[in-house]
Amino acid sequence: MTDIHDTSTNRILVVDDDVMLIDEYLRCLGEDYEPDSATETLSELEKVLFGEETDERGAARFMVETRTQGEPAVEAVEEAVRMQQPYCIVFLDIRMPPGINGIEAAKQIRALDPDVNIVIVTGSMSSEAENLDKQVPPADKIFFFNKPFHAAECRQLAAALCGKWHADMALRRANEELEQRVEERTAALQKLAYYDLVTRLPNQLMLFNELQAMIDQSENTAGDSVVVLLDIDRFSFFNETMGFDGGTELLRSVGNRLSRNFCKEKMGLHPVIGRFGADEFVVLMPNVENDMAIRDFAEKVQQVVEEPFVIDGRDIFLKVSIGVAWHPVHGRDSKLIFRCAEAALHRSRRSLDGAITYYHSEMRYRAQHKFDMEAEFRSAIDNGQIKAFYQPQQSVETGKMAGIEALARWIRADGTVVPPCDFIPLSEQMGISDLVFETVLADVCNDIAKWREQSDWEVPVSVNLSAHQLRNADLVGLVKRVLMNKEVNRNLINLELTETALLEDLTTARPILGDLAEFGVGIHIDDFGTGYSSLSYLAELPVSTLKIDRSFVGKLADSESNTRVVQAIIALGKVMGLDIVAEGVETDQQYALVRRLGCDLVQGYFIAKPMPAEEFRRWCDGHEDTQSLKHAATVVGIDSARS
Repeated sequence: MTDIHDTSTNRILVVDDDVMLIDEYLRCLGEDYEPDSATETLSELEKVLFGEETDERGAARFMVETRTQGEPAVEAVEEAVRMQQPYCIVFLDIRMPPGINGIEAAKQIRALDPDVNIVIVTGSMSSEAENLDKQVPPADKIFFFNKPFHAAECRQLAAALCGKWHADMALRRANEELEQRVEERTAALQKLAYYDLVTRLPNQLMLFNELQAMIDQSENTAGDSVVVLLDIDRFSFFNETMGFDGGTELLRSVGNRLSRNFCKEKMGLHPVIGRFGADEFVVLMPNVENDMAIRDFAEKVQQVVEEPFVIDGRDIFLKVSIGVAWHPVHGRDSKLIFRCAEAALHRSRRSLDGAITYYHSEMRYRAQHKFDMEAEFRSAIDNGQIKAFYQPQQSVETGKMAGIEALARWIRADGTVVPPCDFIPLSEQMGISDLVFETVLADVCNDIAKWREQSDWEVPVSVNLSAHQLRNADLVGLVKRVLMNKEVNRNLINLELTETALLEDLTTARPILGDLAEFGVGIHIDDFGTGYSSLSYLAELPVSTLKIDRSFVGKLADSESNTRVVQAIIALGKVMGLDIVAEGVETDQQYALVRRLGCDLVQGYFIAKPMPAEEFRRWCDGHEDTQSLKHAATVVGIDSARS
């Protein structure tokens, strides 16, 4: 097979019914042709067109075939194309009786080979040849050549058209290579855009498209298109334990197992497996018949993923949270259905039993409510609607106010109060709990500064810390900046955190609390008794006060075991030199019991409810005697009971 990319390959077909003229073609196009002095520039032209692909005398080399009629010529072109040895030029006599003429032959040849240069050889222009470029397009590949012709003219024309043919082929080859590179690059970009690099599964964008295609196809069918969205619980733990490579292998293993189990086409169904996020996978299933089949399918997905994996020779057992939504019950748009599945997945993550959560409309309402509340909450912080309410702590010995707890409240513009149980978790989810803490601490410092201007204020105020604040590396700096900016004595501020929050990361908390205590603020532990089995950590922390959890105080009168727990906490605190606060005291009986057991301070509705700053200050001025009388009456009641 001749290489058509070789510029020395110049195949020419001569078609003429005049044998003597064919001989003249063979002579002037042959290797033995000797140009006369009048045509010596021909060799220079050939060198330009063919470069070094010339013989020793500088002549281009042509491979010439001949036919005497149009029909055989057409057959020769067809065979040459089939053998991938096309002609560069076909010289066609315009009249070749008794067969088809040159024009008809040219039309048939052009249909077989769109690249060949066709030269119509004629002694005179006839009406048949008019508009030939329109009959045998394109115009740049159809030519006329008058006979009789000079041999040098024929050879020069052949050299020029062969050079043109090779140039055309090179350009076409370059365009084809360029198109191929564009296609390959487009395919690569599409893979980047629509497929996950780690698992090679469809990514989120592709999954949206696949689900929408399922929805469009299922509009006229009875089955549902189901989205099962799953999240690997504690994946960050596995990633940290096994390292990046192990975590990557685990993700690939999950994707491969899901593909093996669900990507086989069954009964005309085409399930789709994809990676939706960092540790989230999706299984899309079309035409699921009913609710029971949806449940069976979701449970099968859970079962498949929770079977053990072997990674680096170790058995890995996964737990997954799963959210499920489907078309048309939850919408007719793929993004909407995925949002529903995400809402169900969030609910499943909060579930303790790892149950599969199926989306229902209440989730959409709650999600919208949360979304609206987030926007409103940000504005509330900016507009100063987050305020400190104050609840006093009374000394059981003197009846005097000995401490205060500052409690965050959200006061809307219409005066309604949003309880902290609604917006504190929201602030943590939004990542702005540090801002809320700073806002409350600044508000407390402002109020203390006002109270000191009005009187010799010396009662310390406790501000609540959360586990999120303990993870803030700049917590100590933040507290220092606020107190210094407000010019508040550091011994008037206590920081109060729950035992559970403290023990989430004791290693991190210990140096931070040490720095805060060294600065001069007090450290209190709230809800003590509910968080930890070992109390040795107390000796390692600069704690000054323990607050007994309200759950124990509330059951003192009803449970002997609760009474023993409270006695143990108080005894522990006394041994360690700590003050003990009983919170949640709501009745005189509870007050009497915690006083008898040895608590130092009492906090709760029995003393006073949480109040805004101005109301609290009035309470301090007008109700001190009332509290002392209540305290005296309670003491008398206890003494009477003892006697």
